[in-house]
Amino acid sequence: MTEWDIKKLRILRTLAEQGTVTRAAEALHMTPSAVSQQLTNLARQLGVALLEAQGRRVRLTDAAHLVLRHAEAVFAQLERADAELAGYLAGDAGEVRVGAFSTAVPALVVPAVAALRTTHPGWRSGSGRRRPRSRTRSCRPGAWTWRCHWRPMRRPRGMPGSPG
Repeated sequence: MTEWDIKKLRILRTLAEQGTVTRAAEALHMTPSAVSQQLTNLARQLGVALLEAQGRRVRLTDAAHLVLRHAEAVFAQLERADAELAGYLAGDAGEVRVGAFSTAVPALVVPAVAALRTTHPGWRSGSGRRRPRSRTRSCRPGAWTWRCHWRPMRRPRGMPGSPG
């Protein structure tokens, strides 16, 4: 598999945007020689020619345009990751794991998760089904962010399911 270098891909993108090595170097606060060297190394890493000489200028090859098309998707995903991480650090995003018995889900969990999504849209919630035996282990501290506990109550005499 080819090793992709994000820094060098950014240099290639800047060259495509600026049009010349000199303007790309200025935009990146690099020397034109350093830009050329990094692009030569990227071409070597990828195993394709990225630039063609055109007099004193260079032009991007078809392979460079193909690489840039995929690099743009990578940059967009990295920008989304940066935004999500910033939200997480600010407390605006994260994950809440909810553990509850099935009887508590409609009455407590669903309204709580709906309220959370309204007030904190960056937060995700998760739940999972557990077998009865694993429930006690899954209720240990730290297993869930939020959990509903159930304690059996004595039913009054005469109610269905109550003794005598």
